[in-house]
Amino acid sequence: MKLQEFINHDSSVNSLCWAPEAYGLMLACGSSDGSVSIISSEGDGHWQVKKINNAHTIGCNAVSWAPSTHPGSLFNIADEPKRGEIEKRLVTGGCDSLVKIWKMSATDGQWEEEEKLEAHSDWVCDVAWAPNIGLPTSKIASCSQLSFSSCRCFFFS
Repeated sequence: MKLQEFINHDSSVNSLCWAPEAYGLMLACGSSDGSVSIISSEGDGHWQVKKINNAHTIGCNAVSWAPSTHPGSLFNIADEPKRGEIEKRLVTGGCDSLVKIWKMSATDGQWEEEEKLEAHSDWVCDVAWAPNIGLPTSKIASCSQLSFSSCRCFFFS
């Protein structure tokens, strides 16, 4: 039984990723049209859609959410934010050979590019944000196709 349908993109959706539970009910979708949609609900049956237009030229291939725990929180519990104060972040990979980190603005709720990582020379096929149990650093892995039979992986900290 279909519960909901969203028609927010002009091309195929290549990647989906549910946000960590602490972020609330949120789903990120990366599309060949170059945009990323963030679909969220407060659980009342109504959904809100925000879109990052032109996130990647040519197309977005991969999305992954940041963990809800902040780096270093294992060592400094007093700095751990409450549920409503958690910074929402995600990482995307695209056909433009870029890995981008996005952060939701606390002031207006819009998504803004926080960092651009230029390590690949071909399409970024996938990205993954490592789980964080409060250790001092955050890690991201990304991979791209070099040829028909090989792959390059990077780890960012």
